[in-house]
Amino acid sequence: MHIPHAMGAGAVLLTLGWFTFAGPKSPPAAESAPTVAAPAPLPPIAEGHLVLVVEGDRNQLAITAAVAKVDPWGGAPKGLTSDWELEVLAADGTALATVPLDLSAFATGVFEQGQPLQVQGCVVRDTRIGMLVSVPAFAAAASYRFRHRTADGNHVVIGTQPSAQIRQLVGGGR
Repeated sequence: MHIPHAMGAGAVLLTLGWFTFAGPKSPPAAESAPTVAAPAPLPPIAEGHLVLVVEGDRNQLAITAAVAKVDPWGGAPKGLTSDWELEVLAADGTALATVPLDLSAFATGVFEQGQPLQVQGCVVRDTRIGMLVSVPAFAAAASYRFRHRTADGNHVVIGTQPSAQIRQLVGGGR
């Protein structure tokens, strides 16, 4: 047998011997199998959307009428950012959805409160707010909360309503 063939055969035998005697080792008894974290719960799925009539002023907003729609919620208008928002909350207080409110057509300044209508040409600004708001309809919704972000970045709650009241409005008051 030639030397290169003998060296190759020896290498093969050495490798096979290594795997035979070294073999796979079992983990020490003190080690346990790694724990697998439970998957995060999936967010609730909206079942259509609600069209809400929102009325009030800069200090207090409330939902005064509601209509349920089977179509999926279209989302907030693209690019809309606002210091005013409506949150749909679960029973544990987590937000299921946060919808920015476009109150730019209303007089919401601190010093505008209680002032008469502001008329500039064909533009009329009022301190009284009346608008339609579309939000996703969640069966898990427990309440609806209006908030305003102040100049210092804090949120001030300006209205909260239980979902039972909104369901009653959707049902025509029944």
